Amino acid sequence: MIKKEIGSFLKYIKLSPIILFLILSYFLFWKIKNIQNTKELQSVLLNQDLPKLELEYVDSKFTLNSLLGKKPFIINFFASWCAPCREEHTVLEKYSKDLIIIGIAYKDDINNVKKFLSELGDPYDILMLDSNGRAAIDLGLYGVPETYFIDSKGKIKYRQVGPLTVKKLENILKSLKVN
Repeated sequence: MIKKEIGSFLKYIKLSPIILFLILSYFLFWKIKNIQNTKELQSVLLNQDLPKLELEYVDSKFTLNSLLGKKPFIINFFASWCAPCREEHTVLEKYSKDLIIIGIAYKDDINNVKKFLSELGDPYDILMLDSNGRAAIDLGLYGVPETYFIDSKGKIKYRQVGPLTVKKLENILKSLKVN
């Protein structure tokens, strides 16, 4: 009798990887199917003043401090090694004449950044380097690309994690009543 119980127990153990695989597959399929319904990442900095960012300026028409409290602008974290950043870049280029866009190259080499911008165009009014990732930590960066919308009072009004599309950007601008 004990051998019979041990035999049926071993049968269940042999089936457990298959059962576990099926359960995990179901949850993965469900997550992929419902990915559009996932809640956007919120930032604890929403409606707070933009933290002081001590970064190296690479190229700029003006300084970040000259904007704070005066004009709305966008801060876009990107990297030359980031594939989604390439996709997003065409959207930034399209809106660069209407919006003030600050680019922060995240943990990247200046030569790679310059090559990236010469190849795809430069939508940035100010270009800065965050080589050690300090500014990213201060803003709670989740990953690149990530974009922060700052109002004319210098407060963070919206955080977009992931690449911007034309539709997303227009919806954000509409909700923030920009343009």
